[in-house]
Amino acid sequence: MSYTFTRAALYELAWSEPMQSLAKKFGLSDRGLAKICAAANIPVPARGYWAKLQAGKHDKRWPLPTRALGQPDVVRVGRDEYGRGSDDADILNSPIPPPPVFSPEMSVVETQAAALVRKAPLPLREDYGWHSQIQKLINADGERARKQAASPYPSSWDAPIFGGTFERRRLKILNALFTCLTRSGMTPQLRGKEGRELSVTVGGTHVSFALDSINATKQLERERQGYGFMARGDKDKMRLTVSRWWKSEAFLPSWQDEPRAPLERRLREIAAALIVFAEQTLRDAALSSHTYRVQRKAELEEARRKREAEEERRRREHQAKLEQARVDHLLGQARALEQAQQIRAYVRAVQARGSEAGAPGDLQAWSVWALAQADRIDPITSDIWKDRPAEQATPS
Repeated sequence: MSYTFTRAALYELAWSEPMQSLAKKFGLSDRGLAKICAAANIPVPARGYWAKLQAGKHDKRWPLPTRALGQPDVVRVGRDEYGRGSDDADILNSPIPPPPVFSPEMSVVETQAAALVRKAPLPLREDYGWHSQIQKLINADGERARKQAASPYPSSWDAPIFGGTFERRRLKILNALFTCLTRSGMTPQLRGKEGRELSVTVGGTHVSFALDSINATKQLERERQGYGFMARGDKDKMRLTVSRWWKSEAFLPSWQDEPRAPLERRLREIAAALIVFAEQTLRDAALSSHTYRVQRKAELEEARRKREAEEERRRREHQAKLEQARVDHLLGQARALEQAQQIRAYVRAVQARGSEAGAPGDLQAWSVWALAQADRIDPITSDIWKDRPAEQATPS
C-alpha cells in the first residue's frame, strides 16, 4: 500500500522516529525511505542522531529546504502493488484535499529562472569542450564514419550525421544549452543516434523539446515511417519547440531563427523558459489532478446513489412479491378448504338420496373415496395450513 504526503508532512515524520522503524510502517527498508526523502530534497537525521537524543544530548535538526522549481510538493511513499495512483475506492472514501496552492507567483519564478541561467556558462565555441551527452553523439558519429570508410560495402544507414553545416551548428546550440542547464542545476538528456529526442528534468518535472529545421516536416514524417535519416539543408533555419503530448503545438513556447536574432542569441532566454515551463507544467498537473479527483468523486458518488436507489427499488419489489406470495398462498388454502367443504356437502346430498343413488355398497365405497379427496385437499384436516411459501433471498 502506498501513502501520499506533502514534503513538510514527510519531513516531520522523518524527524519523529528512527528511519528504520518508520520505514517498516510503509513496507520499505530504511535505505529505500532515505532515497525517497533525498529525491524530494527532504533532510533526514544523520547517523547517531537518535542515540544522542537518548543520551540527553541535542543534535542539530536540519531545516526543510524550500521546494525547488519543478519539484513536486507531494511525495508517494510505500509499495503500490500495481504501480498506480489513487484508485476509485481511495477517491470515494477519502476526503477531497483543498486545491493546491503554489508559491511564489509565476512572475517570481520567471525572475528566479532568469537569475539561475544568467550565472551559468553558455559556451558557443567548440574549444570550450563538449557536454558529456553531446560528446557521446560525436564519438558515436566518428565510429560510424570509421566503420563506413573501412567497409567494402558502405551502408547509408551507417553514414555520419554531424558532418554537415546544419548538424554541426545544431550540436553547438545543444552543447551551449545543455551546459547552461546543467550548470543551473537541471538535467538535460538526449536519445537516438541523431540526438532528436531532447528533454530536461527540472526538479522532478520532465520537459521534452525539439530542435530541428523549420522545413523538416517531410523528413520527420519519413523517419517516423522507418526510413533512414535525411540530412537537413545547410542553410535551413532552425526552430526549438517545447513538446507536450496533450497540448497543441500552437499553444506551446517556440523560438526560431530570425533575420537579426538567430537562436544563438536567445539561448539564455530559452533555458530560462524551459525551467519556467517545467514549473508551470508541475502546477498544471497538480491542478488537473485535483480537478479530476473532484469530478471523479462526484461521478462515483452519483453512481453509488443510483446503485443504492436501484438496490432499494429491487428490495421493495422483492418484498412486495413475497408479501403477495404469502397472501396468494393463504387464499389458495382458503379456496382448498371451500372446495373440501363443497365435496363433503355434495357427499351428504348424494347420501340423502339413499337407494336412489345406487346400491348401498356402491354408495358406501364412493362416499369413502369422495370424502378422502376432501380430506386430502382440506388444509386443516391434512395439516397443510402449517406450510408456508418458500421465500427467496433479496436479489443482489
